[in-house]
Amino acid sequence: MANETGRPVILAVDDSPSILNAVASVLGGEYKVFKVADPTEVGKVLARVRPDLILLDYRMPGINGFELVPVIRGVDGGAEAPIIFLTSEGSLDNVTAAMALGACDFIVKPFKPEVLVEKVRRHAKAR
Repeated sequence: MANETGRPVILAVDDSPSILNAVASVLGGEYKVFKVADPTEVGKVLARVRPDLILLDYRMPGINGFELVPVIRGVDGGAEAPIIFLTSEGSLDNVTAAMALGACDFIVKPFKPEVLVEKVRRHAKAR
C-alpha cells in the first residue's frame, strides 16, 4: 500500500536500533520504512499501517520472530504482507522453519545493502 508519498511501505521489526537505522538508510529513498524496536508493539503498529512487506528479526526479547508470525497474520494490516526474515540466526533449521511459517525469503545479518534492496524489490508488491 503506497502511502501519501507514493512509496511502498516496509515494516522493519528488530530490537537493534543500529539494524533498524541501517535498513531505513538503505531503503528509505525508495520505500517508506516504519521501524519497530519492540516486537510486542507490532500488533498496535499494524492497526495503523498496512505494509507492503515486513522485515522481521528472529531473536528478540519477549517474543521471537517465529512466534510473532501468527500475531502478524492475525492482524488485518499484516495478513497478506510478505515476510522476509532478516537475522543473524541463519542456520538451515531456521531458514527451513521460516519458510514453513510462510516467509518469502531470508537474509542473514550482517546484510549487504544490495542484497537487501534486491530481495525487497522482488517481494514488495504494492497492495
